Amino acid sequence: MNLTRLDSEKLHLAELLEAIQRCVYFLDASSRKLAWPLKGDFLKTQKKNVVLFEAMAAINERFAKLQDTLGAAMRHACILSGEPTDSFLKILSFYEKTGVLESVESWQLCRT
Repeated sequence: MNLTRLDSEKLHLAELLEAIQRCVYFLDASSRKLAWPLKGDFLKTQKKNVVLFEAMAAINERFAKLQDTLGAAMRHACILSGEPTDSFLKILSFYEKTGVLESVESWQLCRT
């Protein structure tokens, strides 16, 4: 297969989007193993529960991976669109202007 540079970049974006779907799928699967919300008293009584803390660690790692992959895909899509990508705030502003994000503030709230 003889791909142009642009085709290769589009394929890379498609692969990032597929990776996001996998991250969400496995994050959801890990999240379903726990009874939410987790409260401080419960965690104190379970502080040596290996199964519980392995599940929490998996959620933490998968959420971090999702954030990293989502950020990479957003940046890559901006590059393909010819938008500035020198800061993530500019990337978020682009997605806000195009209606993908409700607001930069809502994105930041989700991150925290």
